[in-house]
Amino acid sequence: MNRTPLVDPELYEQFLRLFARDQLRITAWIRALVPNHAAAADVFQETSLELWRSFPNFRPDADFLPWALGVARHQVLKHWRTAKRDRLTFSEEFLHELTTDAIRMADELVPRQAALDECVQQLTVRQRDLIHRFYGENETAAVIASAWERSVHAVYKSLKVMRRALLECVESKLSGQTP
Repeated sequence: MNRTPLVDPELYEQFLRLFARDQLRITAWIRALVPNHAAAADVFQETSLELWRSFPNFRPDADFLPWALGVARHQVLKHWRTAKRDRLTFSEEFLHELTTDAIRMADELVPRQAALDECVQQLTVRQRDLIHRFYGENETAAVIASAWERSVHAVYKSLKVMRRALLECVESKLSGQTP
């Protein structure tokens, strides 16, 4: 059976690309303002749905993150309005200030993240695997040590050396030097 797609595939792909890039920043911003984990997850879900519903109105020449945080701001305010019985609530002015700070911080982190990505690519395959397993998969040093037939101490030492090398690499890239 041949069906017509309900959504423009190009629009969907564009949304997913932008949303995936900034999803963690949006989540972190919501979590900073909604301390209850379950409530923050609900606010994030509502924000995600509203972002998708509103995406056809998004200007392609605009910055996605500030727009997304504006949508998230409305969802957080909506959450606070329904949870007025809580003693801790923030003013809209304070929330606007936090949004502005979050956008500024995100802008500062973009070049740092790009430099880190470049530096990680310069590592050996085994070093990248160690980083992926430890930080990406959240495997313990003991699990990695067992799989690699190394001591836990050796795994921690390798991580320490790589963290130091990555920090130096990132700082040199940000200062304009090539490592």
